[in-house]
Amino acid sequence: MARWFKSSWIWMVIGVTVAVYAPLAGRTGDEKARQRSLDTLTEIMGLVQKQAVDPPAPKQVSHASISGMLHTLDPHSYYMDESEFRTMREDQRGSFFGIGSIIQQQPDGVVVVSTVRGGPSEKVGIRAGDFIREVDGKSTEGLTSSAVVQKLRGDKGTVVEVAVQRAGFPGLIRFPITRSEIPSNSVQYAFMLTPTTGLIAIKDFGETTSEEFEKAVRNLKAQGMTDLLLDLRNNGGGMLDAATGICRQLLGSGELIVTQKGRDGQDVQETRTPKGSVLDNFPIVILINRSTASASEIVTGAVQDHDRGVVVGQTSWGKGLVQAVMPINRTRGLALTTARYYTPSGRCIQRDYQHGIDDYLLPEDPKEPLGDKGPVYKTDLGRTVYGGGGITPDYTVENAKLTTFVGNLRFRTSAFFKYAVIQKEKHGIKPQQAPDDELMKSFRAWMKDQKIECTDAEWNDPANQAEMRDQLAMEMQNVAYGMEAGFKYICTRDPQVKKALEVMPEAAAMLKKKVLSMKGAKDSPLVARN
Repeated sequence: MARWFKSSWIWMVIGVTVAVYAPLAGRTGDEKARQRSLDTLTEIMGLVQKQAVDPPAPKQVSHASISGMLHTLDPHSYYMDESEFRTMREDQRGSFFGIGSIIQQQPDGVVVVSTVRGGPSEKVGIRAGDFIREVDGKSTEGLTSSAVVQKLRGDKGTVVEVAVQRAGFPGLIRFPITRSEIPSNSVQYAFMLTPTTGLIAIKDFGETTSEEFEKAVRNLKAQGMTDLLLDLRNNGGGMLDAATGICRQLLGSGELIVTQKGRDGQDVQETRTPKGSVLDNFPIVILINRSTASASEIVTGAVQDHDRGVVVGQTSWGKGLVQAVMPINRTRGLALTTARYYTPSGRCIQRDYQHGIDDYLLPEDPKEPLGDKGPVYKTDLGRTVYGGGGITPDYTVENAKLTTFVGNLRFRTSAFFKYAVIQKEKHGIKPQQAPDDELMKSFRAWMKDQKIECTDAEWNDPANQAEMRDQLAMEMQNVAYGMEAGFKYICTRDPQVKKALEVMPEAAAMLKKKVLSMKGAKDSPLVARN
């Protein structure tokens, strides 16, 4: 069997390639051209097998052939191998089996930055700041955080031994940890930002997103929420059903959420809220940036077009292609583009990629058009919005960016995180504690001990000082109380969040106009939830 496979793998690859390629190429109807292409592919792969000095492995050839073919279609059709397909399914289900630690790759190795409350890691005593040096007796040196994650995940109930290096301890500390189900929540953060404003941050859209959002809104209302800041920044999307589930909770009766148009504009499918849907009575501001994409853009576009809320931030990515995931032998998958998304006003979400994939994949490129430069559309109340790719915010506010000096301290040396760990162990940290002058003096002394370069000019620069204090305060909250506490602290300094709070009264006024228009419309009864 092994000998047969070794001599025949090339024909297996060709067979798989033909099986995938044929239905795609069939759109042209040119059978002769398709056959010539397949003959050329067969000839080249045969020459590679016979003549190449280092013939590639069968898996390499099949993966490269399929990926190369899909690359000719659009930027978002792709092939998933066993590992990629399994990860996708875990993300969609909203849970996996692991140890419940959030880890990060730093210059000194892979470190635990937070533990899941009540999870296996917290129960055995794993702490923020512990460097993972071994997994099941094998060194993690040189491994990426993704590679370590794969080693830590496994079947439910199995035991994995993790050896950590902890500040103040001479050797490695070993923990046997029993893997259990870890929720991979889509709602990353949900808390009261002010006495009346709740903030919900959604990191992706999976099977449980709609239920998580509904629960978060209910809990925040019980804490006094009267208006909502919905943070979709850096949310790359996910499942369409999850996005429409959020819209059904935010929009009124029978309102259009999104339209899908298939090949050549045919096969049009509209998704609407159910008749009799309840319109909640709190104003909304949505935060987006250049990494907001796909399902996030569907939610943002529907809220903006129906004048349900105000949008603040940067023009979103512009990913409006619909991928149907087709399982292959139940262990692999093909994500194939089958349609395009359009917002209720008719805007196409997809950004142009015909002028080069590299430009398309660089959303921060200053050459990318931002603001009111696309085709004009109108919202329900007659406000002007713009198409041409992505969702343009009502108020453009750039992302906060660190100075080069502070960025190096954070990402190259991990200085803020390391010092926060020491501060917690030696002195303790208070909720939402801001560094005072004495603590900053101690931080600089520690930097000198660690031989982290810092000139007097760099230290005394006002911009550097402000950002160092913010970054150190955030990391102190992260290691002491979890990453939600750190995120809550930095939100109070975030220019996009500040602008969102500033325009919340405008969102409230617009909601009142929407309510009046709905009351005046025939067969559009308004029901408000409290």
